[in-house]
Amino acid sequence: MGSERRDIESRAAVVQRVIEGIVQNPSVTLTVSTLQQWLGVPLDAAQRILDRLASSGLVSEVQKGV
Repeated sequence: MGSERRDIESRAAVVQRVIEGIVQNPSVTLTVSTLQQWLGVPLDAAQRILDRLASSGLVSEVQKGV
């Protein structure tokens, strides 16, 4: 088997940080760019995170990227 190129622990920590931030402030409005700045991740990663949060039902997408 090949080695995993992604840092699973680091990714899990980022996701946990986002979830805790949302739970602590449920009225927060997240955009891809603010999520990118908050987490210090590339724009495409912020978009994937936001998409997954919306598909999981944790957040609601009010318009594309928000």
